[in-house]
Amino acid sequence: MIELIYSPKWFYGHDIIIDIISILVLFLIAYFSIQYYRINKKKKNYFCLAISFFLIGLSFLFKILTNFTIYYRIVETKQIGFVTLTYHTIRSTDTLFFFGFLLYRILTLVGLYLLYCIYQKQSKSIMFVIFYFILVLTYFSQSAYYIFHLTSFIFLVLITHHYVTNSMKTKHYTAKLLALSFGIITGSQLIFVFVRINPLLYVIAESIQLIGYITLLITFIMVLRYGKKKK
Repeated sequence: MIELIYSPKWFYGHDIIIDIISILVLFLIAYFSIQYYRINKKKKNYFCLAISFFLIGLSFLFKILTNFTIYYRIVETKQIGFVTLTYHTIRSTDTLFFFGFLLYRILTLVGLYLLYCIYQKQSKSIMFVIFYFILVLTYFSQSAYYIFHLTSFIFLVLITHHYVTNSMKTKHYTAKLLALSFGIITGSQLIFVFVRINPLLYVIAESIQLIGYITLLITFIMVLRYGKKKK
């Protein structure tokens, strides 16, 4: 089994710490979304937001699982250019890696697609087809690292476009901050697409993605406080 690692050696394990922080942030966003929904039951979109962010947060748990499999069960490594080829012996952890890898990408794309569906209503038949294509794309693009991030980028561009349009209409500072948050996360996915060029891009993308999620958390806290005051 051969895995491609695009992270520089000195960053091994640090991305796991960043992902743990991202999980906490995403679960908090899901929690605050539920809280805002409880304040105003008419805002059903916030319930859908909670599910979406919970799925994305859950996906990071499986990402951590796969990273542990790569970083701490290496048998032999050889450095070839900017890509490290890691050789594994055949063992049960290969199955663990395979399912962790698939679930991370599937849950991320499903979560992003549900975010998109909140503002772009889809029929059940269309949603079924999209879910099918997400499964197929994830399974058959295991070795094509960039396809996953390119797909995430496309979903996020559509989501960000909605928030940018909304912020221009409302001109409220929380709407602008929300658009900025998703814009930052979108930018991180674009950088992930090109990590094969230089492993340092992986570090930059991970850091920018975390900044985007933290900004998003701050925005949701502000929205929740505003909702309580208004109530």
